[in-house]
Amino acid sequence: MFSRLAVTLATIAGAGLLIFASLGRSADTATVQFTPQYLKDPANISLGREVWAKRCKFCHGRQAYPGKAPRLQPSRYTPQFVFDRVTNGFRGMPSWKHEFSEAERKAVVAYVMSKDFPN
Repeated sequence: MFSRLAVTLATIAGAGLLIFASLGRSADTATVQFTPQYLKDPANISLGREVWAKRCKFCHGRQAYPGKAPRLQPSRYTPQFVFDRVTNGFRGMPSWKHEFSEAERKAVVAYVMSKDFPN
């Protein structure tokens, strides 16, 4: 009897954690696509660099170290991962979906994933 109750409670708790973890995550981050052409487009990289200079560099930039935020390692990331973090935030990083348009957030991804990114 006790083991069934424990399994049931563990299942409910696990489901609750999954629901909690998904709060704040929007379906749009999963549906945004990044083609190689998009990521290499100089206009996208340039716009991403502009957005980066407005906000991101203060926590992630070279001048921020020892920094307020982790040093980015784009070679370890996928474009979708970067877009999700920029859109929804993570831990101490705020969500930028209310300040920057989807196009601007996608452009940040193009810049971070580009060879022009200075990290």
